[in-house]
Amino acid sequence: MSVVFAHMSYPSPAPVWPLLGRMSRPRPMIPLTITGPTGSWVCDGLLDSGADDTVFPEQIAALLGIDLTGAPAGSASGVGMVASQIRYAEVSLRVTDGGDVYEWAARVGFTSAPIKRALLGFAGFLQYFTATFDGENDVVELAPNGLYPGI
Repeated sequence: MSVVFAHMSYPSPAPVWPLLGRMSRPRPMIPLTITGPTGSWVCDGLLDSGADDTVFPEQIAALLGIDLTGAPAGSASGVGMVASQIRYAEVSLRVTDGGDVYEWAARVGFTSAPIKRALLGFAGFLQYFTATFDGENDVVELAPNGLYPGI
């Protein structure tokens, strides 16, 4: 059993030279639901095998009823290497491709840094799946592995 997601295509203002002039960039965007004590939020998250943590915008924590006061904290940095504070909480994550459904408790981060979308990294997300990135067909397949805890 697994879930398969087509990459979303993001238009480029100019031909993308490394993609042989393609006018868009494919990205592995995964629709998911994050649930906290008082609510849920549905979004698309960028599947990022290079990200250490799964991270959401901080304002989502308040929407879900998560109090980050006194939460465990860490820091993260992206391409620009500017460190941003991350505060962690436990939530429920759910993914489905319209067929199979996977839901689990996950420890994820929340940041006040400006991020455009949720970032689905190793801790909290990819650690529970075997991910197959199919560049030829612009899809990603997620199959639960032995660490997947389920709910």
